[in-house]
Amino acid sequence: MFTKKFDRRVYVAVAALLLAGSLGMAFGSFVLWPSRREAGYMPPQPINYNHKIHAGDLKIECLYCHSEADKGPHATVPAISTCMNCHTEVQTKDGDGNLEKETAKLLEFWESKEPVRWNKVNVVADFVYFDHSRHVNSDIACQQCHGPVETFEHMKRQFGLKMSWCLECHKEPLAEDDPKRELGRTPKAPIHCSACHR
Repeated sequence: MFTKKFDRRVYVAVAALLLAGSLGMAFGSFVLWPSRREAGYMPPQPINYNHKIHAGDLKIECLYCHSEADKGPHATVPAISTCMNCHTEVQTKDGDGNLEKETAKLLEFWESKEPVRWNKVNVVADFVYFDHSRHVNSDIACQQCHGPVETFEHMKRQFGLKMSWCLECHKEPLAEDDPKRELGRTPKAPIHCSACHR
């Protein structure tokens, strides 16, 4: 009924659609359910920054390095100049008197005036709006979402950061003496869709 040329075009079009659909499904699977969204994710970093030493042993406050966490949606990682506030004076050395490897890397970045390109550890999906300042200014401890960071030698994701996990906290009832109860609120935080999906 149709010409061979037409039949061939139909087969090519169907094959192209199947290929595009397969690639789309594979890409969608990677974007929506990647292992990098799971608890325990620990990407390699350009410098093996040790939170246990800095936040644990030395008790440096989270906001000293992540200075925007109480001001806006992003916690931000510090500029290398923040590191150098201490490390111009404090330069740890090994038993032979040589700079420790990670300190030497830090100084290389500083001398080359090159920013450190950290790999994100705690990433929510692109369709989620998360504002650090709302949480920090509501007296929610950083550890509640990020885990006991002050014990981590290598930064890792403590929790899966999935919607169900966030809602567990948001749905917790307010304390009986919380003034927000007078406004008619009972859950700890908003649970309507537009609070996080904008």
